[in-house]
Amino acid sequence: MAANGYQADSDPARFLRGEEEVVSRIGRWIAQVLAAARFRAIRSHWPDLHQEVQGRLIESFRNGRYDPTRELRTYVQGIARFTAFKAMSRWSTRERGNVEMVDEGPGQPAAGSGERDLIACQLARRALELSTAECGGLIRSYFLEERTYGEIAQ
Repeated sequence: MAANGYQADSDPARFLRGEEEVVSRIGRWIAQVLAAARFRAIRSHWPDLHQEVQGRLIESFRNGRYDPTRELRTYVQGIARFTAFKAMSRWSTRERGNVEMVDEGPGQPAAGSGERDLIACQLARRALELSTAECGGLIRSYFLEERTYGEIAQ
């Protein structure tokens, strides 16, 4: 039994030792999540996110948080999805095709607000990209600035 509570031949223990076969397999699982269409907006940051996921896994494995009776792939991909959603909640499109990091504000999903809010935000961004300037102003006011219909009408 390793110091973190895992069997020496278990995948978490082998990952912590840096064994190429396990590191590669887990890397592919992470990449599958990050390459999903829902994370396309943060594509240029996938390498950093991949490293962040690996760091979270290392910390989790070292602290013995993974339950070896559960599916490892599901656990890894859950951490990858959580990391990607958390990163997306920090991003906002200010100009078409220009993604930059911002603090959470109006129109940004609050921490823990769920996938539904994230999808709504992505759809609003896409609508902004495809709309005219006048229409884009209305969309921005409603979705990103969270103004009411009455405020927009004024």
